[in-house]
Amino acid sequence: MRSTETMREILKTIVYIGLVPVVAGLLFLYVWLGEEVRASAIELESLKAREIKLRGEYNLVQNERNRLHRPDNLSKLAREKLGLIQPDPETLKIRVTLP
Repeated sequence: MRSTETMREILKTIVYIGLVPVVAGLLFLYVWLGEEVRASAIELESLKAREIKLRGEYNLVQNERNRLHRPDNLSKLAREKLGLIQPDPETLKIRVTLP
């Protein structure tokens, strides 16, 4: 009977010793995954801030583009930068002869 109890104690010891690396590995995995999630969250917040900044810049460029495409602005730029002038309107005489 003594040998079966000894064998049982040896098996328990082997099981407990085998559980230590498993538990340590699971703890390591838990901590590592937690750090990866935190790092991803920080990167995501950074990207969101960058997106907001880029959207603001895009809106500024769109407003500038719309301002430059207005007809009054185009004619002003044509006069100042290119030296173009507005032509005088032509007057045409149309003669209608009836038979």
